[in-house]
Amino acid sequence: MKRNLMFATLLGSAVTLGAVAVTGESVNAQSLGAGWTYQYDAVGDGSGGSQYDIRGMAMSIQGDRLFVALTGGTPLGGVKENGVTNGTISWGDLFFNFSGKKFADAAASGQLFGVRFAASNDSAVGLGVYSNVKTTSVATQNMGYSSLESYYNAGFDKANTQGTAIATKQAAYDYYGKGSIQNSISSGVKLGDVAVLMGADLSKLGLNFGDKAGSNTFGFSFNRSLLPEGSFLANVLLECGNDGMAFNASAVPEPTTMAGAAIGAAALAGMKRMKRG
Repeated sequence: MKRNLMFATLLGSAVTLGAVAVTGESVNAQSLGAGWTYQYDAVGDGSGGSQYDIRGMAMSIQGDRLFVALTGGTPLGGVKENGVTNGTISWGDLFFNFSGKKFADAAASGQLFGVRFAASNDSAVGLGVYSNVKTTSVATQNMGYSSLESYYNAGFDKANTQGTAIATKQAAYDYYGKGSIQNSISSGVKLGDVAVLMGADLSKLGLNFGDKAGSNTFGFSFNRSLLPEGSFLANVLLECGNDGMAFNASAVPEPTTMAGAAIGAAALAGMKRMKRG
């Protein structure tokens, strides 16, 4: 059975708007489709300058692929820096939380998914999509903050510092906690591969951040069936923890899955009518 059927109820997953209640307040989740869904991060909240400033994230479902695009000052290959692991401060891993639980609780219960897309980062796993993800912090080994609270106390308490999906400091504390910045996969079960894409590739697929684009735009894609259906909160943090961004949306079933569910429901209703007759 495909994963997208195992994790979703047949009819409940067909809702195009959902509520993600993991930050202490319900948020309407935009439904992903063939067009691009854009969400943005505060400008100027990248500690260390524009090279550590995330600007935005976008997602699209085209065919059987989920596409993710990121834009900001940090290149895919990271920022070269002496004295840090691998010689670069790169992007951390991207996490998907469909559980409605806080970040640490989702990880503890085996419900957190993760994607390593940056070959230059310090993740303990290879490139790919993972389930049952456990996380760790690589911030201090990348000349970064020892805790999320330290980041905010350094003067970066701005609206949308973690993006519009986690718009306030309190919402960030509610979801992540105030402690160490969990930005890297320490272990997980590999589900499949990821294909890395550069800005020109994404432009051909209709991506356009417009004047919100940073100096570096890139992304990746993977088979959509590797993740559950329904509402989720995704997030990524730079390895140093100098900036991060969350993204909330809803991934609805493929049209064939929805049609199958509708046919099944109609057949069940017909059987009930026959029994009454």
